Amino acid sequence: MCHENRIRFKRADEALRFYFRLRELLHPGPARRLVASDLPPDACAEAATAHDDYQCIGWCMLGLDEVALWLLSEIYGPTGFGVHRRRFSDACKAARLEFPGREFHVREIAMVHEHALGVVKRGLRKLAMIPCREASAARERDGVSVMRERAHLLGNRAATRA
Repeated sequence: MCHENRIRFKRADEALRFYFRLRELLHPGPARRLVASDLPPDACAEAATAHDDYQCIGWCMLGLDEVALWLLSEIYGPTGFGVHRRRFSDACKAARLEFPGREFHVREIAMVHEHALGVVKRGLRKLAMIPCREASAARERDGVSVMRERAHLLGNRAATRA
């Protein structure tokens, strides 16, 4: 269901950067933590303006928990010119301060990010805001990622067996 003329972004991370930069402009004062109640309940039917894109991207984040929403805003939120994107280790330190009741590790932050980015990608593809993957390339990538997961979970021995 991908329509080439509706594609607005090349990748999901570009869409997220756009969303959080526009969020800074739309909300006066310092940005507060993104919560699920701030997200729109429905996606717009026709993404014709930047505000429509903002609503559609927000709709793609529905279903994420508060840690995942915070992490996306921490990693893809606005930074000044010349400032590099925040790393997982920086986000991990900030998460320990933001959520004092939980003990975060860099690996957990990376896993939450991977899950949240996957949810947003599926939503953006459903709305045809990013290009759809080619079917054969998707199968190859999925096979490679399955092998990587197996190797990660079961060790190198599992990867050499398959």
